[in-house]
Order: sequence, then C-alpha cells, then structure tokens
Amino acid sequence: MQTAAKLWYLEQFDIMRALSKREMMDMAKMLVDKYYKKDDPIMFPFNAQNTIYMLKEGSVKIGNYTENGEENLKYVLNAGNIFGEMALADGNANDFAVAVDDCIICALDMEIMQGMMMRNKAFNVAVYKLIGFRLRKLERKLSAIIFKDSATRITDFLKELVHDFGQQKNGELRVKNFLTNKEIAKLTFTSRQTVNSVLNKLKREGSIDYDDRYIKILNL
Repeated sequence: MQTAAKLWYLEQFDIMRALSKREMMDMAKMLVDKYYKKDDPIMFPFNAQNTIYMLKEGSVKIGNYTENGEENLKYVLNAGNIFGEMALADGNANDFAVAVDDCIICALDMEIMQGMMMRNKAFNVAVYKLIGFRLRKLERKLSAIIFKDSATRITDFLKELVHDFGQQKNGELRVKNFLTNKEIAKLTFTSRQTVNSVLNKLKREGSIDYDDRYIKILNL
C-alpha cells in the first residue's frame, strides 16, 4: 500500500491525532501491511511482544490463557483500533490475538512506537489513556461477574457489541453475527448453553432477532 493511503488510514485512529502531520507521515513510511484470514493467529502469547498492530479492516479477538490452559477472551476490536499496546506497560504481556474475520493490519515495530512516544508528550499520554481505558474495561467485566447474573451480562454484552459494531440498515439496527455462542460465553463468563437460552428468550420477547448473518436489535 502506498504511503499516502497508509497516512489516510492512520488518520482514522483516534490516538494518532496527537501526532503532527509530519510525524504521521514518518510513521506511515515504517508501517508493514499484513493480511490475515478468519481464525488466523496474529499475536502469540508468551512470545516477546515487539510489535504494535493497527487494525485497518476486519475484527480481532484478544485474550490470554489461564494457568489451566483454558482460553480467556477479554474483548473484541473492530477497525480503527490498535492492539499489542499492553506490552508497553508490561513487557511480559501474554495476550493473544486471532482474526475473527478477514483482516488487514498495519504492523509497527515497538521501538519505533516508543521513540515517538518519548518525543511527543501528547502522543505518550494518548497511548497510556488507551491502556488505562482497556484496564478499566476489564475491571468492569470482573465487577459484572460478581454483581450481575448471567442473563444481564449477556444482554449488556449485546448492547456493547451493537455500540461498537452496529450499523443502521433499512431502518434497522443490526450487527454482523460473527461470534459463536461459545465465544460470547467466554466473553461473558457464562456457558454456551446459557448464551443460547438467553438469546432465544430475547428473540421470543421481541427484543432481538437473529440468523446466521446478523443480530437485529429491536427493543433491547
């Protein structure tokens, strides 16, 4: 991809607005385009995290593994988000990233990112605000496990999913049905059977409608 096109994509990332046009141009020249198919691993746990990833198209799921080797999903990201940033706060970050659907990603060497953060205070603050935001999101998720029942957690997740990924189409608010019930269960600390039961109940009540392609929000 040409540098001018990469620059245009960079401008779509909120935290990049802290950079000057010149700094953005310099970064664009150092980005490496990577293409991933659905279910391709992008970032591996327990490896040295030396890359920042910028998601241009598609969506990815971020998670880690428990001590028992079980997969723990933290959140799902859509285009316009970066990931791999936790290694800036903890060089031993053990998150993984997997493509939920076909993705185009720009990769940037971690040292280049750190250098730009050192030279631009506003950019440094923007990056650490993002890290803080994601840590607070995980804290809210843990709090929900303690204080909310399974059905509420699943319903709240659907609302969040629509907020992040939803689109208006022919007067309907809908989101692509790109997550399996098993993945939703991992994201809400419930079971696949519970997710299936709650989704069916919401459908019967007229709160949502769904098929293999989309989840439509009717009265959630």
